[in-house]
Amino acid sequence: MGFYGKEPVNAAKTTATYLWTGLNTPGVFIIEVQGDAPNYSYGFTLVRDAHFVGGLKIDSMGWTGPLGEGTTPYKCHGTFPGQYVPKIVISGSNGDFVIPVKEIAHDEVDSYVKSKSAELV
Repeated sequence: MGFYGKEPVNAAKTTATYLWTGLNTPGVFIIEVQGDAPNYSYGFTLVRDAHFVGGLKIDSMGWTGPLGEGTTPYKCHGTFPGQYVPKIVISGSNGDFVIPVKEIAHDEVDSYVKSKSAELV
């Protein structure tokens, strides 16, 4: 039986990008988290901390169990609408990390999305 909780985060491999969608409309944060989770972990997801004030805090969550020796690398992506802030907090079982946010201007969003789509193919 697995247990749901925070997973370890590698802050050096975690990125945050803000896509401006236009004037007078909130944009979108694209968060990519990587880490090394204990064996045997699965069901990774990013969850917004609704009780955090003063910006955006994202928890890296997943299911772990039964416990085994070693770790397995994982990647998780998520999108979150909101007002731009220059730094966000990513929280994992190994602590909280402040991550700088890269901005993509509204007129460059289409080319950014196409480039990210090409990477996935």
